[in-house]
Amino acid sequence: MSHLLEVNNLNVSFHTYAGEVQAVRGVSLYLDEEETLAIVGESGCGKTVTSKAIMGLIATPPGEVKKESEILYKGKNILKYSKKKWQDYRGKEAGMIFQDPMTSLNPTMKVGKQIQEGIRKHQKISKQEAKKKTIELLKKVNIPNPEERLDQYPHEFSGGMRQRVMIAIALSCNPNIMVADEPTTALDVTIQAQILKLLKDIQKSNHSSIIMITHDLGVVAGMADRIAVMYAGEIVEEGSVRDIFKNPQHPYTYALLNAVPNPELENKAELHVIKGTPPDLISPPKGCAFAPRCKCCMQVCQEYEPERTEISVGHIARCWLQDPMAKKIYKFDDARSVMME
Repeated sequence: MSHLLEVNNLNVSFHTYAGEVQAVRGVSLYLDEEETLAIVGESGCGKTVTSKAIMGLIATPPGEVKKESEILYKGKNILKYSKKKWQDYRGKEAGMIFQDPMTSLNPTMKVGKQIQEGIRKHQKISKQEAKKKTIELLKKVNIPNPEERLDQYPHEFSGGMRQRVMIAIALSCNPNIMVADEPTTALDVTIQAQILKLLKDIQKSNHSSIIMITHDLGVVAGMADRIAVMYAGEIVEEGSVRDIFKNPQHPYTYALLNAVPNPELENKAELHVIKGTPPDLISPPKGCAFAPRCKCCMQVCQEYEPERTEISVGHIARCWLQDPMAKKIYKFDDARSVMME
């Protein structure tokens, strides 16, 4: 079965005065039709860079998508697209909801005009028809009085309303893929729930697929079908929502889940944190990138990078604890108790 989108061995670097930052290192993932894939991890792990590579938004220089990388959309490698093909792909085939709508929207342009730009670029319709469609889009994303709001500027909208405008822009040409880069950041809990419900409703009505970039595991639980956990530019674990939440097999995944505040804890109970900091990606470690922060670290972890191990169908982890030799002396259940200490 072919996938709607397939990323193979994606490597993205940024050339800086300090050296080459290897932001994404050998990422492989896929997205099927009408599916929601969540990419989770700490800030700086490569989530947004991966999504921008899928959208063809890596600025060169300083960015560089390495030659061995491959991004297949409907079987074709889009990394070989010309500038014109990229412009046709963005908006028409894939739309992106950026993390901060205040900085992503043009403050000097009215909201209606910004939505109409994409519509008129990809659809040969008149200005009046584009305006009519813009009003329909604003209604679809639940913005009241759309006939009046389309003539207003971004600063006249609240944070939640600006995010809805971003969603309207991403939806303007009915793309097959929506990339949502932390769409609920800086929004209060009530507005977050509304935005997530809106995305799910739109996905259902448009039969689209979603790549959700987030560090909020609460968002993931109610939104995604599958989860890819990223650390230091690599995917360390991948599986269904049930696999990741009920049976995590990488110490980093377990640590992330364990760090979520539990409302059932007593007032004086200590919150779990992942001690240490992510590695410097100018000179990545030769072994497992998580080894310096892992309580279950073995000597092999510091010397060699772990292979991908299939735990069950669709559930994959990259950890030496999954090696048959390690399992004889160190079961993952034992590792969990060590990480809780």
